Amino acid sequence: MVPGSHRWGRLPQDVLPDPLAPHPNQVLLTGRAGDVVIMNTHMWHGATANRTAAARRALHSFYCRWDKPQQQYQKRLIDPEVQRRLSPSLRRLLALDDPVNDEVSSRCSGRSGFLK
Repeated sequence: MVPGSHRWGRLPQDVLPDPLAPHPNQVLLTGRAGDVVIMNTHMWHGATANRTAAARRALHSFYCRWDKPQQQYQKRLIDPEVQRRLSPSLRRLLALDDPVNDEVSSRCSGRSGFLK
């Protein structure tokens, strides 16, 4: 991760000659199994190879006001068959049956509001 880069309002590919090359200010964030990292994901970040035999998992959470578009429009990302099997509480959490969310999210580019 590159500390402070979430405040720059710029994408690495718009600034760096090789956005995949190591950044001079990057910090390698490590942890043990079960550790949790909470960060602003607009901070420039990446990942290294998983050199263990165990799977590495990630959970991305995004909270927004009810009248703002989701960062990811869930209806486009979740297979309709999977949507049909979801419980009412999970459908509510993902705003799958919310007409206001459909209105504000379906017309967005899918790009994060931070860089619009």
